[in-house]
Amino acid sequence: MLSQEQRLEEIKEMLAKKHKLTTHELADHFGIAFDTARRDVLRLTSTGQAARIHGGLMEIKFNNVPGFVTRSHIQSPIKAKMARLAREEFNPSGLYFVGASTTLMQMCEQLGQVNTTIMTNSIDNAVRLMLNKLPEVELLGGKIDKGNRYTYSMETLSQLDNITFDAAFIGTSKIQPDGVMVVDSYDAAIAKKVVERSRKVILIAQKYKFVTNNSSPYKSANLKDIDVLITDVPLEEKYRKYFKPDIKIKYVKEDETK
Repeated sequence: MLSQEQRLEEIKEMLAKKHKLTTHELADHFGIAFDTARRDVLRLTSTGQAARIHGGLMEIKFNNVPGFVTRSHIQSPIKAKMARLAREEFNPSGLYFVGASTTLMQMCEQLGQVNTTIMTNSIDNAVRLMLNKLPEVELLGGKIDKGNRYTYSMETLSQLDNITFDAAFIGTSKIQPDGVMVVDSYDAAIAKKVVERSRKVILIAQKYKFVTNNSSPYKSANLKDIDVLITDVPLEEKYRKYFKPDIKIKYVKEDETK
């Protein structure tokens, strides 16, 4: 019998062809119990890899990585719990960079009353950070990528050369053995510069980012630069070896995913 991870990969391949699947179809296809198929559906939908519909699930988008606006409307309890784990990495009176990511956006909603300074290039991060008096917020300038809702410019890269962050929080659309990958070149350039200028780097990445086939051609960081990984499930040793030996890994405990 296939493992859940193997079934999830096959389900995503099926979604790419049929776009919608019912839980009953999955149970029949894999020869598994309905409750097991339902757990597979919940796993894909709760991590933002598919959208839940009555009786099953559907593909979020028919090609490539779903855009930020699409992803931000997916209710993911696992992402919310990962955001809480990320929030624990803040200390008062620091300077932190928070990149554009739907999970990091949820983290920003949890930072009210933290007496620190957040710099970001994400429009949505800034909006959520403005809901409370603290923390202080600095929004990087430049052009706005309307699809992914972040700012970028060559001047921004020069500005970052004069800043040292206590920590940087970055996301990813894909993880390869040689690095953290993203969809857009400007996003990668800013993240790469921020990583260079940070004392600590925290990466937010669900387990499926290690096995996805999404097109993400630009490297934003080397995996050896990551100090803290926040993910949804424990990692197998083959993936842990991508990182430096002393990396700190935090993941959502099994009883917290329900």
